Order: sequence, then C-alpha cells, then structure tokens
Amino acid sequence: MNHHYHFFLLGGALFILLTLWVSRFAARFGVPSLLATLALGMAFGNGGPFDFDYNYPSITLHISEIALSIIIFTGGLETRWKSVQPVLWQGISLASLGVLLTMMSIGFLAHWWLHWDWIPALLMGALVSATDAAAVFSILENIRIKLVPGVREVLELESGANDPMAFFLTISLTTLLIPGGDQDGWAGILGHFLQSMVVGLGTGLLAGKFIHLFLKRIPLKKGQFPIVLLAWVVILYAVNSLLGGSAFLAVYVTGIILGNSPWGQRELNLHFFESMAWLMETGLFLVLGLQVYLRQLPEVLWEGLLISAGLMLLARPVSVWVSLALFRGISAQKKNFYAWVGLRGATPIVFALIPVVAGVPYADKMFNIAFIVVITSILFQGATVRWMAELTGVRKQ
Repeated sequence: MNHHYHFFLLGGALFILLTLWVSRFAARFGVPSLLATLALGMAFGNGGPFDFDYNYPSITLHISEIALSIIIFTGGLETRWKSVQPVLWQGISLASLGVLLTMMSIGFLAHWWLHWDWIPALLMGALVSATDAAAVFSILENIRIKLVPGVREVLELESGANDPMAFFLTISLTTLLIPGGDQDGWAGILGHFLQSMVVGLGTGLLAGKFIHLFLKRIPLKKGQFPIVLLAWVVILYAVNSLLGGSAFLAVYVTGIILGNSPWGQRELNLHFFESMAWLMETGLFLVLGLQVYLRQLPEVLWEGLLISAGLMLLARPVSVWVSLALFRGISAQKKNFYAWVGLRGATPIVFALIPVVAGVPYADKMFNIAFIVVITSILFQGATVRWMAELTGVRKQ
C-alpha cells in the first residue's frame, strides 16, 4: 500500500496546528504571526539536507491565486460601504496611481542602481508594488488599536483593491519578456488593461447582484450558504481567467455587494469566511515558505535589502504623497502613516511566481528578492505599526 497520501494528510494537518502554536508563541515576543508562518515553511522546505524538496512553482501559483481570491473576497465582505464611501477615491487613487508610481520608482532604482535592463527592472517594481490585503488585515487586527476615522478604511480599501493593478502589470511585463510575447507592445497592454478592469468589474457587479437575489429567493440550509459562496468565488476566478478579466477585482466587488446587502445567515457566513481567510493566509505563507530555497537568498541579499529600503523609504512615500496630492483635508501625519503601513505580504511572492513559471530572464532572482522584501516589510513595518500610529497621531485616544 502507498502510504505517501496518508503522510501528506498527516503532515498538512500537523503543519496547520504547528503554525497556530508558533504564531501565538511568536506574538508574545512581538514577532508578527505572518513572519512566523513564513519561517516555519522555510524551516521544513528547501533549507537543508534533511528537508524535503518542494519545487512546484506552477502548482503553487494556482493554489495561491485561489487563496488570494478567497482572502480578497473576505475583505470585501467585511468592508462597510458607509465607512468606505467618504474615502473611496483616496483608496482608488492609491490602488491605481500609487501602484503605478511604486512600480516606476522601483524600476528606476533597479535600472540605475543594479544596472538591470528596463523591462526586468519595471517588472521587479510591479511585483512589489501592491500592499497585501492579508498582511494589512491581519496586523491591524492583531495590534488592536483604534485609529482616527477614515485611516483604517483607506488602508483596507487600498490593500483590497490594488492587487488587480499589480497583477495586470506583472502579467503584461512578463509577456513582454517572453520571445514573441505581446506583439502589440504598449498599445496592446493598454487595451488588455481596459479589458481586464471592465470584465472584472462587470462580472463582479453581475455576480454580486445575482448571488444576493439567489440567496434571498432560494431556501438553503445553514451549512449550504458558505459552500455556495465558495463555489462562486471559484467560478469568478475561472470565468475571469477565461475572459481576460481581473478575478481579484471581481471577487472584491462581489464581496462588497454581499457584505452590504441584507440576506439570511449573513453574520454566520462572515464568521465562516473569517476562518477561511485565516486558513488561506496561513496555507499561503506556509507553501510560499516551502517554495523558497534558503541557500539562494544570500546571493541576492544586498540587492533585496536595497530594493526593500528603496521601497519603504522612497517609492512608497512618493506614491502616497503624489496619489493623495489632489485630496484636501488629508494631513501630513496621515500621509506619513499610510506611507509606512504599506505592508508587503504574500502577494509579491505569489506574483513573483508568474515570471518563474514563464521562465523569463531574472525570474529566480526576482522571486528571491521579492521574498526578502516581504520579510523586511513584515519585520520592520509590521512590527512598528502601533509605534507609527502614536508618532503620527492617528491613534484614536
């Protein structure tokens, strides 16, 4: 009898329990739980002669995209439209123009400091351009501090809405690096962008309205509600992948519509998806940790630290200040807080798998650099959110 299947199940279940214990233990010493989960994956993955070898970038990418879809959908469910509406355009500006400016800033740094060609340099910028919904939601929840009105809403809206832009830029620039890839050049990229956003937004709106009507009209048992919603998240992901739309935008819009509409068992389903988001987030960081080869990190350590420092101290502040320049009433303290809490989590590592799977130049280096950027962001920015909130005066007394 083949026992590999049973060992796989046993290992997976034990990993989940071990992750929970390690996260709680690490929290006592001020270490973010996401970093502890990532470290656990690194410890058991490809770090040494006694570890098992996990090197399945294509499978990891697909699993990660589904996990991100569920996390983003949950973020949409938990978004309160009345609270977000006053800061809607601020969040959209950060999620679109902010991502573009971050990509360009890191692209310039990689080109001038590291002497990379322009397209790979811009691709590196695209990979780390988006703040991570899982990291932002998790750390803001863990620190349990109250922020002045509007601040938390802007950060959550940005982190939930900026993945589509970063994902699209990553796909487009990766395609340009593939021989015979996008023959239409930058004009084709613009056309694909409009298609991605329109299809993603359209399917998200239609699905949100249809699912709400379905949940109100069709009698379901309590345990069937969350299964139906999970099925729709997968459907939206698959449909948008086939139609060239943004699956992340679609699930986020659908989540917002359902989260702000009355229907039976709504609160019960919110609790279910909170648990699912935690499971997806934990599994995501764990699998990504397994995918990283520790012995390769020292080769790009200084480049990764350089990109990370440039992101935290230059690219992110510039993108925040420029993106919010036209909005009145936003204090310098709030902008500085937004600039520092631009947390990078699993998203850059997931997106860095795209060029790896495509086999483009610099791909392995980009993946390892993205990993270093995530570690430093969670370690330095994530661990100092409370301190920065007090320093900038955005903590509600």
